[in-house]
Amino acid sequence: MLENHCGTFFTFGWNPVLSKKRFFRNIIPLWVFLLGIVLSTSLVWQATRWVYNDALDNLIKVGGERLTLYSGTLREALSRYAYLPYVLSQNIDVQILLKTSFNLDLVNRYLESLNTEAGSDALYVVNSIGETLASSNWQEPLSFVGHNYGFRPYFTDAKAGLKGRFFAIGVTTGRPGYFMSHPVLKDERFLGATVVKVDLSPLQEDWHKGGETVLVSDANGVLFLSSRNDWKYRTLTQLSEGQRNMILAGRQYGNLSLDLLSLETIETLADGQRIVRFEGDLYLMLSHSLPGLDWQLHHVVPLAPVREQGQAVAAIGIVLSLLILALGLYVRERRQKQISRRKAREAVAIQEMNLRLQEEVAERSRTETILRETQAELVQTGKLAALGHMAAGIVHELNQPISAIRTQAASGRLLLDRQETGKVHETLTAVTRMTEHMASITAQLKIFAHKTPKLKGQVVLQDCLDGALAMTAPLFSEFGISLSKEVPEKPLILGGDRARVKQVLVNLIRNAIDAMHDSHQRDLLIAVSVQNQEIEISISDTGTGIADQDMEELFTPFFTTKEVGEGMGLGLSISYRIITDLGGTIRAQNLPEGGAQFTVRLPLVSCHA
Repeated sequence: MLENHCGTFFTFGWNPVLSKKRFFRNIIPLWVFLLGIVLSTSLVWQATRWVYNDALDNLIKVGGERLTLYSGTLREALSRYAYLPYVLSQNIDVQILLKTSFNLDLVNRYLESLNTEAGSDALYVVNSIGETLASSNWQEPLSFVGHNYGFRPYFTDAKAGLKGRFFAIGVTTGRPGYFMSHPVLKDERFLGATVVKVDLSPLQEDWHKGGETVLVSDANGVLFLSSRNDWKYRTLTQLSEGQRNMILAGRQYGNLSLDLLSLETIETLADGQRIVRFEGDLYLMLSHSLPGLDWQLHHVVPLAPVREQGQAVAAIGIVLSLLILALGLYVRERRQKQISRRKAREAVAIQEMNLRLQEEVAERSRTETILRETQAELVQTGKLAALGHMAAGIVHELNQPISAIRTQAASGRLLLDRQETGKVHETLTAVTRMTEHMASITAQLKIFAHKTPKLKGQVVLQDCLDGALAMTAPLFSEFGISLSKEVPEKPLILGGDRARVKQVLVNLIRNAIDAMHDSHQRDLLIAVSVQNQEIEISISDTGTGIADQDMEELFTPFFTTKEVGEGMGLGLSISYRIITDLGGTIRAQNLPEGGAQFTVRLPLVSCHA
């Protein structure tokens, strides 16, 4: 019975491993669901911000264009009448009136006619103390004639010899307008001023009919032009006591209180544009300074359409997110049902796949074995080819002196038999020269085979060049070579040892001389210069040049274009290794006029005067 109970426990009891798997299998979909909600919320927020910013940018662009248009119409309205004060100041009758007070009726009628023709609001003439003598509205009940405007800034500016410009509410008519004045001078004496008043209310009405909020503020921030009547004669900033006193002194806005317009700045954008709140609504306020005037032109656009676009995108995004999540849940449910049916097929497929993988692994192992064997054979073949090439070169180079030594040894025995000891001495001397030649060949092989240790020292380039030219001087005389040098007088010091630098120069000079054996013109140029803290040594010849197919193999060991017995092809390879050890570069090129040029660049240590 105990055994049966134990078996029942392990069969139907709690299994910690299975419970853990079941826990993770249930919790993972929950995390995926939560992650989907977070991602969808983030995407909706990003899309909403993007649409909002894009709509705001478009609104700023269109608003800027409208602002430019309004600025142009305002300036055109002002400049249309700017000539009138000057024209009046030059009128003889006006000047006579200011000097003698005669012909008043003539000037009044002239001003009335000119004002009607020009379409301005009023034209008038004031004397030197600001009293109006003549006016275009001389017949109207609210005529300017007899009134003194000496307190107006446009008069004080004219009295100072300047052009007056001033916007104000008329103290006589109570109608606002823009005043422009010009001084009337006679022999540099101020007689008075001519003034034109321009009514800007038609322009203001056009803005209002267009359904847009357009404002103009003065230097004190007072909104004196506005397409919204409730914003007119309000201030953008709190006026100081000094500003209020100045406005009252000029009686610019009469007795208006000039209350602050409660525009709360929410955000400041680029170029002075800002987002403001007025009575709970948000607006985009674009501002533009008017050149030549202490005015600011403002265009205020409601942001409600922009916010509505963002809200619409957010709503669409939320709906789409919910649909996607619902679709995901539906797909997951279907997938769970399909898993059980697919497991059996997957088991069979996995078995078949394992068999195929085993076959592929076996095939790949066989292929890798064949590849390794082939690579080993190729490496061995390459080694044998290189060894054969090197051996052939050495055999060719040593065969001739060995044959000569054999011949000289036989000659020496004959001479000894004949007791000709003097000739024996000459024969042994020739044998010695041949062995020295063989020693030089093996020395080149030794240099090529063993890396010479770097010697930390400094050497003067000119000394190495002089030594190399001294060693090759007999060749210049033997082959009739003309040598030219372009070498600085200042000692050029580079890092390295004299022997290796001189060996490179000797190799390059000998190669240049050998290249000119078949040339009629045999000129060799050695030029030395300093560029970018590097010494550049170029050796140019007038030989046959270098074949294109030989350029890539030029610095390869045992590569030579010379006849057998004339070289082993190690000179340029050794030179390349030495230059590289010294931290430099070497390159070869054909010259356009014929011949070849080898250029060596080595780091410059110092240049002493």
